[in-house]
Amino acid sequence: MSNKVYIGIIAVLTILCVYLGIQIKNAKETIVYIDREKKTIMDERDVLTIELEEMKMSYDTLQTDNAEMSAKIAEQQSQIENLIKKSKNKDYDLKKLRAEAETLREIMKGYIHQIDSLQQANDRLFAEKEAEANRANQAEERGKALESDLNTTKDMVSKGSVLSTGEFSNTGINLRSNGKQTDTDKASKSEMLKSCFTVRKNPIVKPGTKNVYLRIIGPDGKVLPGRNSGAVMVDGKSEAASVSREIDYQNQDTDVCVYYTAQGELKKGSYKIYVYENNMLIGQSELALK
Repeated sequence: MSNKVYIGIIAVLTILCVYLGIQIKNAKETIVYIDREKKTIMDERDVLTIELEEMKMSYDTLQTDNAEMSAKIAEQQSQIENLIKKSKNKDYDLKKLRAEAETLREIMKGYIHQIDSLQQANDRLFAEKEAEANRANQAEERGKALESDLNTTKDMVSKGSVLSTGEFSNTGINLRSNGKQTDTDKASKSEMLKSCFTVRKNPIVKPGTKNVYLRIIGPDGKVLPGRNSGAVMVDGKSEAASVSREIDYQNQDTDVCVYYTAQGELKKGSYKIYVYENNMLIGQSELALK
């Protein structure tokens, strides 16, 4: 062959090598781009999964006494759990998943608004009830002022100088790993017991610091033990209390919450809660744990 032929072959091979090199470079760039896009999609899926988990926790905190609302909340919680499962499925469409999550988020906002509205209505009813109670107390006080029998009057004043309680709300408390407290009616999940109540307004009682004691009787009839909780007089005998706390009482309705830390696993059944102040029983209620 002549030199021209060799030169021609070399030129063709050179052009072919350059072309193949460009194709390989483009292919590598395409692979890198696809990998980057895939990683972005996976990162977005992970973020969305975290958001769904946070949304589930938010739904868990929604509390209402309305049975219909509670059923709806439970239904949405179930849908969130299904979405979390879908989010872990790499083949499930991310755009559709995001849209479904946003729908559930908007529904939750509506529930929060409804629960707030119900709570406001309950607060108004409670205020009206308190106003009626205050008017009744005032009428009772006027009636006492008209009593002519001194001994009867002294007896009534003596009895009226004892505090009283009402509006009890009791629940078990579960402590999550993040430090958050959630209400529960399960004995196995209850690490604490919370008893909230109102110490009633009584103008006869001397204001100031008061020590409130709780004796909690378990399903087995035994008093739940406490640490340095003091003692109260019961039927003329000194009996250990389960828990105690100080309150600042200023002759007004005073809302109080007392927390008892369980000294071991709590049993299923009914717990009787007795509230004492100055060795006087001022209220009692019950809590049922499943």
